[in-house]
Amino acid sequence: MALIFFDIDGTLWDRENIIPESTKTALRLLKENGHQIFLCSGRTRVFIRSEELFSMDFDGVLSGCGTHIEYHGREILYKKVEDELLARSVQMFYDYDMPMVMEGRDMLFMDADIISRDGYGRFLLEVMKDYIEPIRDNRENWEVSKFSVLIGGTKYRDVMEALKDNYEFLVHGDIVMEVVPKGYSKATGIAAVCDLLGVDRKDTYAFGDSANDLDMLDYVGTGIVMGNGTDVAKEHADYVTDDIHADGIYNACKKFTLI
Repeated sequence: MALIFFDIDGTLWDRENIIPESTKTALRLLKENGHQIFLCSGRTRVFIRSEELFSMDFDGVLSGCGTHIEYHGREILYKKVEDELLARSVQMFYDYDMPMVMEGRDMLFMDADIISRDGYGRFLLEVMKDYIEPIRDNRENWEVSKFSVLIGGTKYRDVMEALKDNYEFLVHGDIVMEVVPKGYSKATGIAAVCDLLGVDRKDTYAFGDSANDLDMLDYVGTGIVMGNGTDVAKEHADYVTDDIHADGIYNACKKFTLI
């Protein structure tokens, strides 16, 4: 039995949230062959709500860059940012005029007037409107395991230096960075699942496409990057498969005789 971990965006589905039929077939065959499959996303759990995704019978969900793990519907790990650190971090992002999304297990927290400066912020305000609470004057309800912070035109490296003992930083160009509690990543989440199930890491595979997949690609026995993935992700791949819409997942599963 192998454990196989899948990033979502750019890997399982494209920008329009379209999942190729060949991917659905591959995941069905993986299950039939006795392997266990997992969603492994930088997104926190509140983002992962697609009925189409869950119709593919995943054994578990690793979300929030390893800060939250569920196995067959049971929560086995959750790391929240502690209250004092959370308040200090929020104030620093305000001081540096860095629009933020505070990502929790069940809710997102953002200031609509600030985050709406950005196109992605406006998108979130529309599509996640039922799961958004304000940051300001709402501290008693904050429950957060990571941040996404807009960094364009800011002195974000100063913030990284000030908070380096508390967080891991995943920087995506000069646009956005993910801010994750120190010591947590997709790789630590995978390690926790291996320990839970007694599976050696050499029997693990991961599919990814971008910067926040690097640690899991390096950790697993076989790291596979989509043909549409970023150059930096491909540098960390054991194997680069075809594009998402050229049967990339299916073809890689065949190559490694998983299906």
